[in-house]
Amino acid sequence: MHWEVLGREKPLQLFVNRFSMSTLGVFSMEASESSGEKIIINVGGVKHETYRNTLMSFPGSRLARLVDTDKPPSELFFDRHPETFAYVLQYYRSGKLHCPSNVCGVLLEDELSFWGISGEDVEPCCWATFQQNRAAAEALAQMEASVVEREEQRRASGDWRAKIWALFDNPQSSISATVIAITSLFFILLSITGFSLQTCPSVIFQQVSSDNSSVNYLEALPAQILDAVEIICSLWFVFEFVIRIISCPSKLLFFKNIMNIVDLLALFPLLFRWCSESFCDHFLGFAHVMRCIRVLRIFKLMQTFFDVRVLKHTLRASSSTLCTVPLLLFSCTLIFGTTIYYIEHNNDYTAFYNIPSGFWWAVVTLTTVGYGDMLPQGPQGKCVAVLCAAMGVLLIILPVPVIVNNFIKFSALLKTKSSMARKNKRSSSA
Repeated sequence: MHWEVLGREKPLQLFVNRFSMSTLGVFSMEASESSGEKIIINVGGVKHETYRNTLMSFPGSRLARLVDTDKPPSELFFDRHPETFAYVLQYYRSGKLHCPSNVCGVLLEDELSFWGISGEDVEPCCWATFQQNRAAAEALAQMEASVVEREEQRRASGDWRAKIWALFDNPQSSISATVIAITSLFFILLSITGFSLQTCPSVIFQQVSSDNSSVNYLEALPAQILDAVEIICSLWFVFEFVIRIISCPSKLLFFKNIMNIVDLLALFPLLFRWCSESFCDHFLGFAHVMRCIRVLRIFKLMQTFFDVRVLKHTLRASSSTLCTVPLLLFSCTLIFGTTIYYIEHNNDYTAFYNIPSGFWWAVVTLTTVGYGDMLPQGPQGKCVAVLCAAMGVLLIILPVPVIVNNFIKFSALLKTKSSMARKNKRSSSA
């Protein structure tokens, strides 16, 4: 009786009923067998059954292209991840792409790329799961880049320039390179000690006459010793810089490195040491500051230590956040410095005579230094000071969580890499 009633239905009504059933995920077996749209997809030994119309929901995908023929295949086989494909097939059925929480995001991204599905279609509820391993993969890629560079230098060891460059730029390449790095660091510290002692009147004795008749030789000896130390250190720096620039693989990349520019500026005290002009004195002071900055090269020597490598990768990954802090500090300085001037400049005994003085007060307050040389007098100015101090605290703590999280992440990654290297070494020796 049921089939007779169904057969008497109008064709339009029958189509509407079948369409509504298909939208609910229910299909008539009779209709599917007559049309031959049922397709079996075998992924990694797990079979999934669906319909051609379901796979045609996304025309640009891999499965849609395979079944978009006059005679689509009844069964397809793919040697791919079966658990991930269940979510891919559900995306064809519902139009919403969700992600399994127990699958690596990088693996899931590769699977979606294979099936021709964009990762941007992932639902917001699963976006954190999808992105959870991408940061780790990018961090590993950065660390692997340095490893590849060292491997390329090792392979190019037949070139004399590559050997010299490794000696003076990579302390970990050999024992000789480590000795050269320690020697360079010794000259840097000796140079800093020398020009620091030159500013001590109790240590330095200058000659007052050209014939040495009025000055004791023992009193002029310390100055001569410090001058000789500075000349020897400068000659070593010139020799090292010339060797490094001759043997570097790329002159453009060499001068893009900020530390190489610092090394170049640190050579100028040797050229201007006999200049007596006031301009030369100021420039020599700036050059000596560059010489102090060179002491940062100690981090290159200490890259064999675990914490130093973690710190280097952490600062590199946190560079965008660290660059945001000066921008915010500059903006807050303009706002609070201008505000405090227009509030306080009419008060008696005010210290804010112009807007630049307000800028100085804003910088001191935002950085929580608080010299106390400039104070607001009125209640409005004190309210601005409270807001400025509160904003300064926020600026200080803003990069801390990012740096801490990156430090923890890179520490875990480096520990994993080192343990994997030891494991591979043991397995290869066995």
